[in-house]
Amino acid sequence: MRHSPHGRLSAARRPTTVALALTLVLIASALTPTTASAAGGPAGDVFAQTNAQRYQAGLPALVSDPALDAAAAEWARHLASSCTFAHSSSTWRSARVAASGWIATGENIAAGQANATEVMTSWMNSPGHKANILDKRYTGLGVGYATGTCYRTYWVQIFGIGTPRKSFPAGAGDLTSDRFADVLARSSTGDLMVYPGTGVGSFRAPGVALSGWGDRPFTTLGDFTGDGIPDIARTEADGRLMLYAGNGSGGFRAPTQIGKGWGGFTQLIGGIDFNGDRSTDIIARRPNGELALYRGNGRGGFIAGNTTIGRGWQSMTAVFYAGDFNGDARGDIVARKADGTLWLYPTTGKGTWGKAIRIGTGWRSMTALFGAGDLDGNGTQDIVARGADGTLYLYGGNGRGGFLAKRTIGGGWNIMRQIG
Repeated sequence: MRHSPHGRLSAARRPTTVALALTLVLIASALTPTTASAAGGPAGDVFAQTNAQRYQAGLPALVSDPALDAAAAEWARHLASSCTFAHSSSTWRSARVAASGWIATGENIAAGQANATEVMTSWMNSPGHKANILDKRYTGLGVGYATGTCYRTYWVQIFGIGTPRKSFPAGAGDLTSDRFADVLARSSTGDLMVYPGTGVGSFRAPGVALSGWGDRPFTTLGDFTGDGIPDIARTEADGRLMLYAGNGSGGFRAPTQIGKGWGGFTQLIGGIDFNGDRSTDIIARRPNGELALYRGNGRGGFIAGNTTIGRGWQSMTAVFYAGDFNGDARGDIVARKADGTLWLYPTTGKGTWGKAIRIGTGWRSMTALFGAGDLDGNGTQDIVARGADGTLYLYGGNGRGGFLAKRTIGGGWNIMRQIG
């Protein structure tokens, strides 16, 4: 049964799929996008099976991109919540992915299939959908999956032409090389623990990343060394800044010194590309509230000198890097003021700040706040908070500077001295 893509659905109808042709014809043979990890869960399964079909057809694999994943996930949630079945417009998609380097898009949607294999079978048996999946002009793919009351399951593929810009996710990143964001925690016994993420907002059994870490705070750095693996740092009591490069297996290599005289800072914030040179930087907060930018060189060190990029930050009770939280393809800082309000400080990608925006109230009671990367696997950057009773909450980002519904993702975390 085939339906108009604009009608309201009822639960009694059979699953339906429709296809949308490429909205803009462009030559993509010269584009060579870099690899990236796909969204997790059912969406990740669709991504893998799509590339399997392309492999069988002798076509290059599509790369995944957070902006494409976020747009596909957003449209899938819209279909599920509105009980409608319709394509997004090219204008809507462009507004969400153009800043990330995608210059043209196309889309497949489906509803009612129980799993990734069923939806892929449905699409490959439909000429329009199959043509999108096997179109050699496409270079990227985002996949969205949501559940609702009418068709139960909703699937969205958004294909892209272009070269994705390098992303700088927040948090500890994928320390275990399984494509999912992980969380680090400093335990009461002084060990550094890694909690491997599942890609759906939960964790596998934790492991010890480094034993005997002690009481020194860690700072997540993103890929500071340029090898594709997330790194961390710590400041020693004598002011030495030590780099712990990730080994890709949930642990870290032997530390190396990358600086001295860092003992006077009250906080270090890593992982952000503040000046737009495609290398991660470190922002250091001084006791007087000044923020100093130390520019990374992309090889585990710094470009000489530092720059003051802000003042008055001593009143903030929490400051952290949140990744691209507002969907403009640039990193953002989130800060909590003493009154419990949460503020987004976007960057311009040119070494300056955009306009600060209040994004929440009532956050005073949280004993820990940090940017967690894409913990729920939907392509957007998330924030995690710990309540006073040790409950861990996931505040999934909506990709536009706001939040999805809060979720409880753990308990007993009040024994951890630091989470990030």
